[in-house]
Amino acid sequence: MNQNMTFETAMKKLAQIVAKLESGTLSLEESLKLFEEGTALSEHCYKKLAQAEQKIEEIDAMEKSHE
Repeated sequence: MNQNMTFETAMKKLAQIVAKLESGTLSLEESLKLFEEGTALSEHCYKKLAQAEQKIEEIDAMEKSHE
């Protein structure tokens, strides 16, 4: 997976994977492969959100220090 993938792109891919898994038409091997990919995408999204939260906290702290 591309580590530079945007949050939005990762979420779209994750939604596609969920839809495929929910369809029930995949083989066990295909399902496991998609599950692994989905897990990686989920982790990627979590990291992106954590980075955004950190930036917001830093900006908020700077704003408060200038008051």
